[in-house]
Amino acid sequence: MQRIGKVSALVGLLLLIWSVLFASTFRYPFFWDDYHLIRHYSGAEIRSAFHAEPDPDKIETPGLRPCSILLYDFQGSVVAENIVAQHVFMVALMAIFMIAAGMLLLEVGLSFTQLAVVFALFVSSRVFASVVLWISLSHLILAYTWIVLTAHFFLRYIRRGRWVSFVFMLLTCALATFTREETYTVPIVLPILWLMSSLHRSQRRRVAIAALSLLAIVSFHYLLWHYLVPNALSPKFGFSAVKRVFTAFGASWMPRGLKAVTAVDIWFEALWIIFVVGIVAMFLTLARARIRWQFLGACCLGTLLCLPALGIGRPFGITLPTLAFMSAVSIAVSEVYTQMQIRTDVRTWRRPAVIVAMTLGLLIGITGGIRRSFEVAESLRPNCAVRILRDSELLLDLNHPATIPEQRRKAGLAQLESFGIGSVNEVNRLKSDLQNNPGSFPQSRQTGNDIFLSRYDYLSF
Repeated sequence: MQRIGKVSALVGLLLLIWSVLFASTFRYPFFWDDYHLIRHYSGAEIRSAFHAEPDPDKIETPGLRPCSILLYDFQGSVVAENIVAQHVFMVALMAIFMIAAGMLLLEVGLSFTQLAVVFALFVSSRVFASVVLWISLSHLILAYTWIVLTAHFFLRYIRRGRWVSFVFMLLTCALATFTREETYTVPIVLPILWLMSSLHRSQRRRVAIAALSLLAIVSFHYLLWHYLVPNALSPKFGFSAVKRVFTAFGASWMPRGLKAVTAVDIWFEALWIIFVVGIVAMFLTLARARIRWQFLGACCLGTLLCLPALGIGRPFGITLPTLAFMSAVSIAVSEVYTQMQIRTDVRTWRRPAVIVAMTLGLLIGITGGIRRSFEVAESLRPNCAVRILRDSELLLDLNHPATIPEQRRKAGLAQLESFGIGSVNEVNRLKSDLQNNPGSFPQSRQTGNDIFLSRYDYLSF
């Protein structure tokens, strides 16, 4: 109980700081898919999600995610049109995920100080803002929470052999799988997680039993998914798929993301890369064998968790790999610090120099991540041109008719009209202007109703 209290306090403090910095975003209205996904669903619609696409409008990527509809129905029925409450709900959901992830990382072998470094880098990162600010990504956070709980029960079963833990492991894995397909990597990821924390040969039989059981669950979902949803998305193994995986891999190492536009952003990116390369080089020279194994395990976890990009690459889909890679950075920083303190062959002047360099490196990662997170928030402002186009797709039924609560549709249409967008022709005109003359739109944060073009698109890595 003492550990969970410390983790909860750490998560609460970091999320409070983040909420203060991004307080203005709590009043941002529903965005894009939020309009038709976050609503009350009829009993027939909920039942159909268990044997067909979860989206009755057939706008979203086809899949078998019935648990996501239950969450959307809760948000649409209980939280409803209170937009501030919706954003608070997202932060609360992320807090639950982070507490569960924190307890897991402590169980794997990280210290509380290492955990604080991991979470500081994670909360300040671009991917954190990307996930929390878009309300309909609540199901993604829920899936991640179920995955982390599956890992908890997996390790408990392996170490203690209790069948209660085994049953809960299967249950949480099933809930995660029927919420989001990121669970497909779990049967491979969790044995590596065990290797990071233990190498007892007596446990290998349990590891095999647990991994094969989890594989059976995800395989059953995959077969059911492709049988019930014929046009379901499948992994692809061409050049574009490999490129997506490498993009996800690279972005997961970078708190501020891959894309850099301004000179300041390029400097932040370059300095972070120099810091990571330097700290890893020192780590490989100084680290003990057991800690090297832990570091390698975290890197392997992050790499495997990038594999969902084989199907489709999303800039908000790298939450778990980012946590894994930030854990690797934290392990390296902690071990280098420890070895610099205890080794007698290190010159005295090098110790404070290395400590200062590591501190500056972590501050660069945190500052760069926050800077890019503000850019993510900027791209979701109601008067952002790209956001206006995406909202108009649903509000004006440009592609498919969308089931949107009447009060929400009226508010959304009024918002578009305040920016001079009230018809399909005006949407097409704005789209043409963006394609042919993007320089005519200012690229800075606007406070009025002037349409502007954000420096970074929300969907950019």
